[in-house]
Amino acid sequence: MRIIVIGAAPTGLGVAYRLYQLQNNNIDIAKNVELIVLEKELSPGGLSRTVMDENGFFWDMGGHVTFDHNLPYYKEAICWAINEWNILTRSCQVDISYMFNEKGLHLVPYPVQYAVPMFPASIKAKCLEDLRDRRRKSAAKRIPPKNFNDWIDEHFGPTLSNYFFKQYTRKVWTVRPDQMNPVWIGTRVAMIPYEKLEEFCAMNEEDLKEIDLGWGPNARFMFPKRYGTGSIWKSMTNKLPSQWFHFGCKVINIDAKRKTIMYENERYGKVFVIGVGLIKPMSRVAEQFTWLYFPENTVPFYRVTFLSRYGEMTPDNDKYWSVLCECAYDINDNSISEEEIKEKTIKCLIRKSIILREQIVSLFSTLLPYGYPIPTVNVKR
Repeated sequence: MRIIVIGAAPTGLGVAYRLYQLQNNNIDIAKNVELIVLEKELSPGGLSRTVMDENGFFWDMGGHVTFDHNLPYYKEAICWAINEWNILTRSCQVDISYMFNEKGLHLVPYPVQYAVPMFPASIKAKCLEDLRDRRRKSAAKRIPPKNFNDWIDEHFGPTLSNYFFKQYTRKVWTVRPDQMNPVWIGTRVAMIPYEKLEEFCAMNEEDLKEIDLGWGPNARFMFPKRYGTGSIWKSMTNKLPSQWFHFGCKVINIDAKRKTIMYENERYGKVFVIGVGLIKPMSRVAEQFTWLYFPENTVPFYRVTFLSRYGEMTPDNDKYWSVLCECAYDINDNSISEEEIKEKTIKCLIRKSIILREQIVSLFSTLLPYGYPIPTVNVKR
């Protein structure tokens, strides 16, 4: 039996790894399986790959981290691929300087819905009133949300939606919340226990700044000790039978007779990935956090990741450090060039006191034309 897998990204490699396991264990059903993995790129990993720039800095295709909250099998597979890992504790906050009409950083704990007590007084009062209204509302009277915007309003209210969720959703996904399906949310958006919020409201601002709520599946995460997330998939491919993999093969379409495949026309957002390699010392902000979120519309990136904190991602971690920025745009938005995005990113990193221009020794950029499949209201799964 022949099995063809399209794409040597994590899912496709998971199929290959499982078949390899079964064949090594002499499982009858796997003995006569011939596997072919077709990958249009020249290396494995897909959007989880890592590239090295001309100056020796390593860049992931976004500030993504790997964690195994769904299946122990996943952790088993990646630890089979490589055996040297760094275990990191997430330290990230959200910049809400726009709420205070400030130009620099004004950081509050992540997720932002827990940081309501640190909002400006007028916004805080409105948020708290919205949340009290929702707490008083009978569950029987609630209408199932038709889209993500309805879901936000149902759980958090219009104030938090207007000051955070609407603009940040647009920055990340490039569409409005009312164009997105709510079924994708799962554990990705933190709910607010009202009692916990009251506890936070009773704390002073200095104590609140020290909070890390440990929320979410990536509160602690693994990262390869060397060469980024892409090193997992390269190592896995090298350990699996080489004859299974065919790189540089782009599948166009498929039917039963012609044996070609056609992809569905889904909606995607494109992502500019900007990497900045710098000479030390690191800025105070970079020393404190693993990544930061930026909802503000005047900031070109929605997330900044301090990538060199994760592992050996520079020519020499004693001398250099690195920052990775992600900027999302609609797939049809050609209003800005890659060069313009790079310059806007640098200027904003400087304005937010994250870097100094004279520290820059390497500047990397790439466009991911299909950055994220968007969970629109027409997508069920």
